[in-house]
Amino acid sequence: MTTPKGEATKARILEAAADLLVTENDVNLDDVMRVTRTSKGQVFHYFPGGKDQLRRAAAERHLDRLSQADAPRTLATWRDWEAWIELILRRHARQTRNDACEVAAMAGRALDVDKVTRELAGRMYEQWSSELGDQLQAMQKDGLLRADAPIAELASAVLAAFQGGAVLDKATGSHQHLAHALHQALVLMRTYAA
Repeated sequence: MTTPKGEATKARILEAAADLLVTENDVNLDDVMRVTRTSKGQVFHYFPGGKDQLRRAAAERHLDRLSQADAPRTLATWRDWEAWIELILRRHARQTRNDACEVAAMAGRALDVDKVTRELAGRMYEQWSSELGDQLQAMQKDGLLRADAPIAELASAVLAAFQGGAVLDKATGSHQHLAHALHQALVLMRTYAA
């Protein structure tokens, strides 16, 4: 049984590994030990599978943090969608080009050579798409979207705009790609307004 102090150490190691996965696109055990001031023995105590186990746990934690930070809450009206987009844009505008971006880093997880990590990212994308679709279905049920609105396609368009815009912004140092992509996704959605 792990003590509260042990749980705190394990959590510290995991958070540091998730941060490195976002900023460095990989987990280096020496960097994790340096940042957390832990020994190799401690790292292997909590992650006996070594770097592979820690890397996968870090990827899962990264995706979990991402879903908590940017996943939509309740998007029941057009105003809710506008407010959500503005929240995302404000958060991303506070970042510099060199700042870590959880959303942009997710693209790396989707292309990861490790099958387990790649599948985690795939499940995260599917979860987001499903959550966005649920929000759109609720709007359809409430009469804000027409019955012929392609819910799954609209959800995919919003998700692709979010992910792609974030990656382009990081690559170019601009905040315009994400803004344009999300605003155009909203324009597309509004073409199906009831």
